[in-house]
Amino acid sequence: MPASPEQRKQLKNLYQRIADKPLEPGSPYYEPIYGHAGCDDPVALMQKNIEFSDTESVQMFSGFRGSGKTTELFRLKESLQEQGYVVLYGDALKYLNPAQEIDISDLLIVLAGTFSDALDAENLADIGRDSYWDRIVNYLTTTNVELDEIGLKSGAEFKLSLETVPTFRQRLQEKMASRIGELKKTVDRFFEDGIKAIRAKRGDDIPGVVFIFDQMEQIRGSLANEQSVIHSVERLFSQHLKLMEIPYLHMVYTVPPWLKFMLPNMVRIEMLPSIRQWNNDPSRSQYPDGWKALRSLVFRRFGSQDFGQFFGASGSQHPLADRLIAVCGGHFRDLLLLLREAVLRVQSLPISEDVIQSAITAATSNFLPIAIDDAKWLTQIEHVRGPVLPSTGEKDVNRLTRFLDTHFVLYFANGTEWYDIHPLIRDEVAAIATRQAAKPPPAGA
Repeated sequence: MPASPEQRKQLKNLYQRIADKPLEPGSPYYEPIYGHAGCDDPVALMQKNIEFSDTESVQMFSGFRGSGKTTELFRLKESLQEQGYVVLYGDALKYLNPAQEIDISDLLIVLAGTFSDALDAENLADIGRDSYWDRIVNYLTTTNVELDEIGLKSGAEFKLSLETVPTFRQRLQEKMASRIGELKKTVDRFFEDGIKAIRAKRGDDIPGVVFIFDQMEQIRGSLANEQSVIHSVERLFSQHLKLMEIPYLHMVYTVPPWLKFMLPNMVRIEMLPSIRQWNNDPSRSQYPDGWKALRSLVFRRFGSQDFGQFFGASGSQHPLADRLIAVCGGHFRDLLLLLREAVLRVQSLPISEDVIQSAITAATSNFLPIAIDDAKWLTQIEHVRGPVLPSTGEKDVNRLTRFLDTHFVLYFANGTEWYDIHPLIRDEVAAIATRQAAKPPPAGA
């Protein structure tokens, strides 16, 4: 029997509640997933680092696509504000093109400019003082950099050029290549003045000022220049990390997750892991705390009444809901996708086993087809529960990052780091491996 008009309205409302989008603090749909027993909390670790570091620190934060980075940054911001910190937020992509190489001069200028914008947005700037954009123009003028050559005359024009002129940053890099030390001092003085303005308005008793510089993990280039852009990011963090420290300020940078493979033991990165549903043992024995967290997430999104009507259940658990949870790989995005696919396929309530299987099949199709070479690498990862990187070269790291970003490979952290392949592709990977093993060797091999 087709769903009634009332049920269709109910399903539409439910579909919108399980949308895949960042959640603001206080949202009734936010599940404190890392607050469950047995789930490591990278955000709590960053907050402790900030609190224990007194006046300044640098935190690196990352996660693969769909891991909930933005939502967790909102949580960090709210938690620090509750402790009395002044927390400002900046979007790196407002002035940095993710398809272009990045240089330390770019970063320092954009960092200070974005901080200037954040001060204005929170009404924390000195009244009548120049913005950083005006200061940088004055600095360039006094250091004999010909502004006409790079196409600007005022702070507003400078800011607009960074946003809209693709070649502007490259010309600016060339002009600033020999002046990085001077530029750093100028940037530090601006930050120091900004922090003084904050303390003048909020009081000297605030425990500290935190600046979250988000979206830097998006810098990865295009198909044409991916290697050179990635190399520029690697160079930034391997050679200029000290210049990214700002006196009297706690900096939080979101960074590309592949840095942990390319710069091991050089950069400390707090990574958002997948929620562990199974243990790192041959049989993948069930991990109850992870299951509890994911069940709670589903129940929170549905609500008690809709959960009961949708799955035909009383309470917060049901075998059909568990069927979707079991194949999500501990990823919010994949769990929400599975739930949406199920909602779309409902003909009548409660849901049926056929609809659940159809939703799983639809979600699995997003991973297919799997190339033979990919299946070989995935088989090795599944066998050793590690990344099995042939090298830390850009080509191999990019390929592993693609596996992780697309959730072919899952990253876990519970005391030790380990990896596994997604439940939705285990059968397909095994089938490819079996077919390849059954093929006769080439003649003369």
